[in-house]
Amino acid sequence: MLGTPTTLSLEAYRSLYNAKKVKPEILEKVLVKRKGPDRLFEWQDKVLMKKFPPDAPPKIGALRANWQRQYKTDLGKRVHPRLFRIVASYIDHGTADWIFPVRGQGFLDSMREMESHSFVSVFNSPRARNLLLHESPSISDLLAVLVGDERFFKQYLFDQQFAHRDWSGLVATLENTPGSLPNGSTISLHDLIVFELLLEIDVLEDQPGNRWQPLASRLTGLPDDLFAPIPPSEKSEVLSIWQEASEWSHYEGLLAALKHNPHHQREEPANQMHVNDTANAPECIYIIGQPTLKRDIPSGYAAFVTGYDFKLDLNGDALEKIFQTELPLRAAANLECFFSQTANAGTGPRNATGPVRLLCIVEHFPETVRQVAARVNSDWLRNEWVHLAALDPESHEQRIWIV
Repeated sequence: MLGTPTTLSLEAYRSLYNAKKVKPEILEKVLVKRKGPDRLFEWQDKVLMKKFPPDAPPKIGALRANWQRQYKTDLGKRVHPRLFRIVASYIDHGTADWIFPVRGQGFLDSMREMESHSFVSVFNSPRARNLLLHESPSISDLLAVLVGDERFFKQYLFDQQFAHRDWSGLVATLENTPGSLPNGSTISLHDLIVFELLLEIDVLEDQPGNRWQPLASRLTGLPDDLFAPIPPSEKSEVLSIWQEASEWSHYEGLLAALKHNPHHQREEPANQMHVNDTANAPECIYIIGQPTLKRDIPSGYAAFVTGYDFKLDLNGDALEKIFQTELPLRAAANLECFFSQTANAGTGPRNATGPVRLLCIVEHFPETVRQVAARVNSDWLRNEWVHLAALDPESHEQRIWIV
């Protein structure tokens, strides 16, 4: 929907495979688990060899892009520099030379105050300035001017605000944290949208000839619904298979080390610690257990350890609290790293195996870990943003269980 990559490219995964960073035996295990042994060779060919058509363009921005097609006008390029400069001046109270906003007034009221007492306007056309000063238009009023057909209003706003999601998110956060701006000033997403719509009208009014019409007047048919389900494709399934195989290829060395070291010298637990935090390793391992487990972690893994003794928490109450408080923090930090790498996939992965999701290893009996995970019912676990494994503290055979 947004055009944000959530995996590496197919070519990047195949390069990792050719470089032995994605292990053939692990890829085969993933294929057998997902497709069954009878379809192994069929899907090996799809994963390793098949060519797929280019991805469809993102849905977001498609409606608003019609300004460029109809009037050769890039509204974002024309509007954003002014918009960001003015909003930044409004919220910057520490170093700006320009005394703005008007004390105790919101963003739009401050803009009206400035416009009514200034010889220089932020607008290039009288229409947008008059709308701000004399009509106090609503968002719907301005969309009626710009877009025309209310069936397009919602999608137009999504297109507009997701073109600068960082600024929209900043303003929404300031709106939801009263008192975050000094001098009694406030800003809201509503005010940001109104002002941006006014700037868009201003750009269109300032064009030579000034013969523009509402956007919908030249459109035939409705745009695709932004939130309509996107059916999975064969290519998306192939990318998902590659991602899982690359992750377990990376985890393999760690899991092997933990499997073959069943005894640990106990020591007083530190509450939290980083171990083996190497520059090239993703933050993808979170261990909840005895701090002595850090001795078993091979080099090349960045792990975060929360000290935990299963013998003092046989029913998992303390583990439940860790899942509710610590796990989301570790998972969020991991996803920041994960998406920074998928977003820059064109330049190659930052680490040897590409982006990997967090693997949370709990030193406790597998059934207890399953029960606690079910009680917490975490989106992180349910939606598989985190892999969960149990390290059986008493088993001398299979010590690692994928939960």
